[in-house]
Amino acid sequence: MKILNEQPPILDKLLKAGLKPRETTVFVYGDILYNPSGVEIPPDILVHEEVHIRQQKDNKDFLEKYLNDKEYRLKVEVEAFREQYKFVCEMLKDRNYRAKCLYSLAQELASSVYGEIINYSEAINKIK
Repeated sequence: MKILNEQPPILDKLLKAGLKPRETTVFVYGDILYNPSGVEIPPDILVHEEVHIRQQKDNKDFLEKYLNDKEYRLKVEVEAFREQYKFVCEMLKDRNYRAKCLYSLAQELASSVYGEIINYSEAINKIK
């Protein structure tokens, strides 16, 4: 995966779709990871983004559906968050840290970054 410290070419489309990325949000478009803030990207985030790379390869209409179909967006994000959480659980055995991670991931999935497509408690259940 190539990483560029610049804005993704699809940022305007994401904003028009009502998504509200944070300053440190990273984006995958094609097989390029865009990291506009230049922050260090933790391994679990890379796992999440690799899922999106595969999803984009498997569906040439990925971006169109992601922007316009909230159920599709939820489906692909849940898959990516599950893989991310699975990776964390494989790496760390501390139950308390795993729980904190799950709650943090659920909060992110339920946030305006993804268009508030799910509530927090549902996000927890879907990621588990």
